[in-house]
Amino acid sequence: MRAARQYRGTVAKYLITGVAGSGKSTVAQALSERGYRAYDTDDLPEVTRLEDQGGRPVEWPEGPVDWSEYAWNWQEAGLRKLLAGPGSVFVAAIASNQARFYSLFEAILVLVVDPVTLRNRLLSRTENDYGKHPDELAGILSYHAELESELRSAPRAAAIDATRPSRAVVDEIIARTRPTVTPEPEQPSGVRRRF
Repeated sequence: MRAARQYRGTVAKYLITGVAGSGKSTVAQALSERGYRAYDTDDLPEVTRLEDQGGRPVEWPEGPVDWSEYAWNWQEAGLRKLLAGPGSVFVAAIASNQARFYSLFEAILVLVVDPVTLRNRLLSRTENDYGKHPDELAGILSYHAELESELRSAPRAAAIDATRPSRAVVDEIIARTRPTVTPEPEQPSGVRRRF
């Protein structure tokens, strides 16, 4: 869990989204390191979980995931609790049911990448193996353009060129969200808040 900080000014909630491999986790980590309250909901089982099509929680299957049988869903209570925390927040995610929650966010920042960049990132990333299996990689690349288009058409969506270095991507996100999010000075050592 990333350290949470207080923020002054308007309280705003931002969704950073994009296809698998677009850089959501990297951006959330970089925002957190700069003092912003940012979460990758893949890391929060109380917010996101794998479910069968009936909405029941399931263990991650062996081998590639057949998304016609599963969904990576936000849990409403966990998401609302995360968003209800102090100050403004960035939530980095791609969830099967996220469109249902778009109204909770002031803006939806869509990380867009070209297929070559996407393929290279998926095959070279080290934080998880999703997208490295040939079937998963093929699936991600085949629906890349369609999903990106769908995300870009969300209400209040803005496309962010995520082919650039992460520092430039984060700089643009901060610029687009000013003046609503401003980090406060560090809290005393050892002070951490969970949402």
